[in-house]
Amino acid sequence: MDYRSDIRGERMVVSISGTLTFDDHEAFRRIVGEIAVCDVPTVELSLATTKMIDSAGIGMLLLANDKATKSGKRLCLSGVSGHVAKVIDLSKIDQLIPIE
Repeated sequence: MDYRSDIRGERMVVSISGTLTFDDHEAFRRIVGEIAVCDVPTVELSLATTKMIDSAGIGMLLLANDKATKSGKRLCLSGVSGHVAKVIDLSKIDQLIPIE
């Protein structure tokens, strides 16, 4: 997993590329840390260039959502397609985290 975060107006956009699996949990903790300290009301996790996600990746998205909520922020997902869209659909995570 590689990621890049940018502040765009009132939104922090975190673009995640590659795969999001158990092996990425330590790197993902940096994303969660950035979510906690950013000074914007909305955090968007862009999965447009994410090729694969497993159940641990879904857990990491839930962790990010929990951190955002506790920090008074709204988390959303974007760019969901292909394999990632199928896993998101099967996990029903879209019932907890909105997809834009």
